[in-house]
Amino acid sequence: MKLVATPARRRAAGTRRGAALGAALSLAVLLGGCGSGGGNEKPQTGAELDAAVALPAPLVELDSEGLRARASQALREQRIHTPAGDSAVDYYLALRDREAGQIDVIGALSELQPYVVIAGEQALVDDDLVETRRLLELLARMDPQAPALPRLRDGLHRAELARQQQGRDETQRLIAERAQTAPARREAALLSSAALKAEAAASATAADAAAQRASAIAATETPAVAPPASASTPAAAPAATAPAAARSGRSAPRLLADASPRYPLSALNRKIEGSVEVSFTILPDGRVGAPRLVSAQPAGIFDEAALAAVSRLRFEATGEAHSARRTLNFKLPTR
Repeated sequence: MKLVATPARRRAAGTRRGAALGAALSLAVLLGGCGSGGGNEKPQTGAELDAAVALPAPLVELDSEGLRARASQALREQRIHTPAGDSAVDYYLALRDREAGQIDVIGALSELQPYVVIAGEQALVDDDLVETRRLLELLARMDPQAPALPRLRDGLHRAELARQQQGRDETQRLIAERAQTAPARREAALLSSAALKAEAAASATAADAAAQRASAIAATETPAVAPPASASTPAAAPAATAPAAARSGRSAPRLLADASPRYPLSALNRKIEGSVEVSFTILPDGRVGAPRLVSAQPAGIFDEAALAAVSRLRFEATGEAHSARRTLNFKLPTR
C-alpha cells in the first residue's frame, strides 16, 4: 500500500514519531544498564526452552490507535521488553505488522533495540536460557540483520551444550557413586545376614537349654495328674512294661496317671527319633523314685526328657516298694 504524503499526514506522522522517540530517549536515561527483568523465577526445562510465545489477546484484538496507546503506556511504565506480550516492543511490533512502513514505529523499534540486546546478554549471564531464547526471538523480529544476533545465538547454543554436559556429568557421578557404594552395601547385607543367623542359632541353643531346665524341674515336681499332651505338640509314645514285684508273689501296682515325655526341641528341629529305657522304684505311696537310665538310642538326646516323664508317673499305693522298668519311644508326628 502506497502512502500519500499530504501535509496533514506528514504533520501527524512527525508528531507521533517525535512523541515515540522522546519517550524512548527518556526511558534510556532512566533505564541505563537495564537487565533481563521478569523476576527471579527461571524455569529451565527443555520443553520450556523450545516453547513459542503466543501473542496475548490485546495484540490481536486492538486496533492501531489502541496499540499506540498501549505502547505509550508501556514506555511510561518502563515495560520495554517485559513482560512477554505486554511490553512496548511487543506493541510496536504488532503495530508494524499491521501498518507496515510507519516511520515513527520503525524509529521507536530502532531506539528500543539496544535494551533488548542488553537484556538478552544479562539473561545469558544469569543462565536464564528461557528468557534468553525469548529475547532472541524478539530481537530477530525487530531486526533480522541485527549485529548482536549471531553473538547471542552462539552464546545461547554454548550455554545449552554446557547445560546438557552438566546433566551428563551429574548422571555419571551418580553412577560412579552407586558403583562405589555397592560393595559396601553387599558387605553390610552379608554381615546382617550372618548376624541374623548367629542370633537364630543362639535362640535355638537358649531354647534347648530352657527345655532341659524345664525337664529337670519337672522331674522334682509331684503333680497329681500329668497334663494331657496337646494335639499340636509332638510327644513320645511310651511303651509301658509291667513293673516287676520286689518280692515274688506280689502283684504290680496299677498305673493311675501316665505321663508323656516332652519332645526335645533340638531333636525336633533336626528330625531325630529314638528310644530310652528307664528303671525306677515305685514307692509305697505310688510315687516314682530313683529313676535311672538303662539304655538310650541315640545316646544323650532323649535322656533328660525320658527321666522327667518317668518321674511324673503315679501308681496305686500298696504300702510296699516295687522295682519297674519302662521304655519310652520318641517318634516324630506324622502329617
